[in-house]
Amino acid sequence: MTGDPEQEKLEEMAARIRQAEAASKPAQETPEKATEAVKASRIGFDFVATIVVCAVLGWGADRGFGTQPWGLLVMLLIGFIAGIANVWRALGSYDHAVGWNKRNGK
Repeated sequence: MTGDPEQEKLEEMAARIRQAEAASKPAQETPEKATEAVKASRIGFDFVATIVVCAVLGWGADRGFGTQPWGLLVMLLIGFIAGIANVWRALGSYDHAVGWNKRNGK
């Protein structure tokens, strides 16, 4: 060091700034958390897609057989039940404790 008090103050301030920047950075999302988010998104999409597909099939059956609105209503009900069954199946590997941890310890 040169013994210059101004230079030492600048270096000390720069070190504190670097330390504050490192502390203020958000924590990186772990791959496990990202995977869980993808699974949750897939479960929601599957639920909605099942209902929509069944509704379209019911609407098509109504147009083909002239049974409006019964085909649509019945297929909406079937789609909702199938969607709930898909969610139930997808969440079956999770424990019902706080946080919905997987049963196999992970």
